Amino acid sequence: MNEIVWGPPTVIFILLVGVFFTVRLRFFQILNIKLWLRDTFGTLIGNNSSKNCDKNSISPFQAIATSIGGCVGTGNIIGIAGAVITGGPGALFWMWVACFFSMMTAFAENVLSIKFRRKDEKGRYYGGPMVYMEDGLKKKQLGLVFSVICALGSLINGGFIQTNAMCVNIKNSFNISGWATALITTILVAIIIFGGTKRIVSVTEKIVPFMAITYLAIGLIIFAANFSKLGSVIASIIKEAFNFKSISTGGVGSVALIAMNRGTLRGLFSSEAGLGTAPIIHSTSSNEDPVKQGAWGIFQVFISGFIVCSVTGFSILLTGVNDVCKDSGIITAMAFDKFIPFGKFFLCVILILFAFSTIMGCAFQGEKVTQYIFKTKRKKSATIYKIFTLISILLSAFINVEAAWGICDLSNLFMMITNLMALLMLSKTVVFCTRSYLKKEQEKSIV
Repeated sequence: MNEIVWGPPTVIFILLVGVFFTVRLRFFQILNIKLWLRDTFGTLIGNNSSKNCDKNSISPFQAIATSIGGCVGTGNIIGIAGAVITGGPGALFWMWVACFFSMMTAFAENVLSIKFRRKDEKGRYYGGPMVYMEDGLKKKQLGLVFSVICALGSLINGGFIQTNAMCVNIKNSFNISGWATALITTILVAIIIFGGTKRIVSVTEKIVPFMAITYLAIGLIIFAANFSKLGSVIASIIKEAFNFKSISTGGVGSVALIAMNRGTLRGLFSSEAGLGTAPIIHSTSSNEDPVKQGAWGIFQVFISGFIVCSVTGFSILLTGVNDVCKDSGIITAMAFDKFIPFGKFFLCVILILFAFSTIMGCAFQGEKVTQYIFKTKRKKSATIYKIFTLISILLSAFINVEAAWGICDLSNLFMMITNLMALLMLSKTVVFCTRSYLKKEQEKSIV
């Protein structure tokens, strides 16, 4: 079923939504790069904590750290490796294309998440696709169905899939049994998630920068060691991206088409732009301006899609391990091991951090949508969801991970299609907010 529903028509539709917002917003990610860099990178200089937010909200940095934690998982390493193996070097080019356009999809859903967010009985912000579906589109039932699917998907992705990936990698690297890893992870997650939203974001704002900087540093070492090959690798990426020569005598497919499919799909999934999960986190930010929080959506795609995924892809291509290994689970570790002492162990630690941060992000998202579903029993429903999260983590070492991935992919499809349709129908609101923001900025510059 996944092979059918995640075919070219679906991928093209998702990509075209990004193209639509890019055109409607006049290539905002390029022509207004100074503005969104100022509102993201600029605010991090000397101030990346929660000092400027009250007890009922989280800082924009905490929001982006938690959302990046939720989308930067094992797929950014193993998934990209699989795309390069099956799609060839050209897959990286089409991944960049997908990321470029999905920047504006992420921007649009963040703008709407702030525009239509609400406050609960304790004065805490909450929002996301379910809220702008109800308040913006007046489709309450659609918002409820989205929330149910999101709760299920977050439970499977965060609890089962990411923990299972941790169990497998730790067993392969340190020979520690899967059930022991699952038990320890369950205890750690319980301590964090039962400490409330503030504790979750406090953990992610420390883990995410560390794991991203560490992964980038290792990538730069591999770049430096293989700098002489960089030109030829970039040339092969571009060449293979447009190589429409048939790969079979029957002319069934071509190098470029396979690269386009694998790269585009991985680019769309690497940042979760359009999926609707990240806006749930962004809606809790202390940021009052929809467009300024929208800029963090662009930043999210830049980090998770362009930076993290590119490091994985270039590490594989520069070291040439894709010519001798076709196993996406170990190929990146082989690349690291060629130039970094104990490289595979470093990668194992990074994978653990990636997976753990995703568990935190999914727990956050799942808790919020569960509270939306059970408005009158918010506290009780959140507690029950946390218990289910811990159970899924504990059982993760014993599940059929392929079946879990299958269910997760189907839930992602439903969330993404419904969210993208909502974004298109509310596009006038996104355009109005953006143009109002740009007008104010223009007036400031004149003054």
